[in-house]
Amino acid sequence: METKRKRGRPPKSAQTVSIPMRKRRKVEADSKQKPEVEQKVTRIRGEKMLSKDFLIDLALHIKNAVEPLARGLKGREIVSIAPTGDPTFVIDQAAEKALLSFLRASKEPIAYYSEDAGYSTYAREPKYLLIVDPIDGTRAAKNGFEWCTVSIASTRVIERPTFKDLDNACVVELLNDRIFYAERGEKTVIFENGEKKRAKLSNNTDLEMLSWALTVPGRPSSLIFNAASKLIDLSSLRGAFYVCNSTSYSLTRLVTGQLDACVDIAIKFLKSYPEGTKDKFLKSGKGAIIGPAPYDLCPALLIAEQAGCVFSNLDGESFDNVLLLDTHPENYQTLVAAANPDLHNYLLDFFHERVEKIIQILQKKEGHNLTG
Repeated sequence: METKRKRGRPPKSAQTVSIPMRKRRKVEADSKQKPEVEQKVTRIRGEKMLSKDFLIDLALHIKNAVEPLARGLKGREIVSIAPTGDPTFVIDQAAEKALLSFLRASKEPIAYYSEDAGYSTYAREPKYLLIVDPIDGTRAAKNGFEWCTVSIASTRVIERPTFKDLDNACVVELLNDRIFYAERGEKTVIFENGEKKRAKLSNNTDLEMLSWALTVPGRPSSLIFNAASKLIDLSSLRGAFYVCNSTSYSLTRLVTGQLDACVDIAIKFLKSYPEGTKDKFLKSGKGAIIGPAPYDLCPALLIAEQAGCVFSNLDGESFDNVLLLDTHPENYQTLVAAANPDLHNYLLDFFHERVEKIIQILQKKEGHNLTG
């Protein structure tokens, strides 16, 4: 039987940044996302999924093609713009080419979705759907930093797949020998230098000691850092604050115990106050709305979920019914992920209040400008 985590007043450091423990926005799954992993498996009994070996072999094939470019600081040139508005670099092109060559040679009944190719298949009757980000963290990869991964998730070919339809996923670090793998209903496993390891989650709830990451590329930094500044100031000295710009890398740091939380809240401004923030998004995105599309998040989210991490959007809603292949800005997601439920609740309240307050200030300024 699971021991319920005690709930009481937030730690003193939390009170210094006005984070009340309200119960109004509880995560749907809250503590149901247990380390023991008791989620319901949605596959039909006896139905097979793509094997662990297939996913890992594919990820390693892409890694082997891309790693020399990353280590040699090559592949930085922009060759095109993806449908989402993200620039495609030469290093992305090499990763996509490796993905295609592996799938073509495998002759498996597979359809796949990637940022550059969209939805594609070589099979007449595809049975499986792969959702692939050949490089999550391209900006780190092209500059030789380690915050980059190959991210792959698998489900069946069904109409309008959602997060809860995912069967398994793997994330492979591009510049380190570490592999994360998860199947729905089973515990996440880590393979590091040939050794099998378990997830190690932080139980920290002291915000002064908080180690966390924020995602910002292509988002309006003025809005993001205004919302996050108090928490950055509180945690950056005794804890740690990072801008990794790879959600896959950040989420898997929760699984290793290196981070306590990771956050991406920018798109909430656009959804809540489009008339006052859309121009800011278009400016920072060079004419496009840039944000976290579900296909980009889903492999690492499944790995984090099966490891026992707690996550939701900024309104405390589960990702279960989020459409994976819809890349319209309306389907971009906010993300608040933490290694334990109490910290997740604190962060939900903090960022929800900060975003609301900033929007109110923007609305007052707009009203003043109109009447002035």
